[in-house]
Amino acid sequence: MEPCHEGRIMFGMSIVLYLFLGGAGAGACLVLAVAGLLVPGECIAVSHPDRARRASQTVFWAPSTYRKLFAPAYGCVLVVLLLGVLCLVADLGRADRLLLLLSTPTFSHIVVGAYAYAACFALAVMLALAWAGVVRGVPLGWVRFFGVLAVPVAAVAMVYTGLLLQSLAAVPLWAVFWLPAVFVLSSLSCGIALFVGAAHISEAGTAFATLFRRIVLCDAVVVLLEIAAVAAFLAACGGAVDAPASGTSEAAVNSYLDLIAGSNAGLWWVGFAGLGLAAPLALEVVFLRRARVGHTPCRLALAASACVLFGGFVMRFCIVEAGMHPVLAIAAGG
Repeated sequence: MEPCHEGRIMFGMSIVLYLFLGGAGAGACLVLAVAGLLVPGECIAVSHPDRARRASQTVFWAPSTYRKLFAPAYGCVLVVLLLGVLCLVADLGRADRLLLLLSTPTFSHIVVGAYAYAACFALAVMLALAWAGVVRGVPLGWVRFFGVLAVPVAAVAMVYTGLLLQSLAAVPLWAVFWLPAVFVLSSLSCGIALFVGAAHISEAGTAFATLFRRIVLCDAVVVLLEIAAVAAFLAACGGAVDAPASGTSEAAVNSYLDLIAGSNAGLWWVGFAGLGLAAPLALEVVFLRRARVGHTPCRLALAASACVLFGGFVMRFCIVEAGMHPVLAIAAGG
């Protein structure tokens, strides 16, 4: 994250990608953890002889159908999270700066978020190894514990991506109360999209048709909540137009106008509002109506997931760009 010097941008594309990939990866980790916890214990547990105690021990064992669902999905999560780390390292310039951040922590949003991100990645690795059947003989209780722990850790990582921007009080657009809510809901929707995409590619969506429908229904609800949060965010930003004239209010007004009518307004309204919110919601409604009568049109869900992911990236790009440019312009003019 580059400081705001004259002639330089504050956040580059690598940070926009980091915010997107980190949020989507954490959201997918949370969705997979919850889905794994909902699997009945009798489906993933077997008795294993414990020679040391001469007794039976309940260990985790995922049947092939569950491995087909969870293993590719966790693999997708790990790739997305790893790409997010690479984007952060690219922005910092050197990998040792990231290690320095983790080894000499001070209480701040970025440090808490970095630790949550690292913990989320570690838990995803352990759960991926268990669900893929790479590590065997693990007690069922430990796998359940890792799944339970992954839920709050992933949630913190999701919230962090929005709080990181909100903590930068010098940018009025990012200081709006509703920004973290928009980022969290978008991260959750993107996480569901990754899960749906992985399930479709691995052809596990047909075997778990009921779960697949419920996941799509959950995403439709999340998209509706995201629309409401975005509307509240824009309403709060628009309130700055009537604020008394000052450097801060001028930057807030300019950021708001740049977002809704500036150079990236087409991306915001078409790429995010249209393709990222309205289109997936419509596709998911059609999917659910067709699924109700016995059809499982997975391609509709896959198309909706692609729209959600595209819109999630566009939203972050537009908000970062709209927040930076007016502040830099005022600073350069002052």
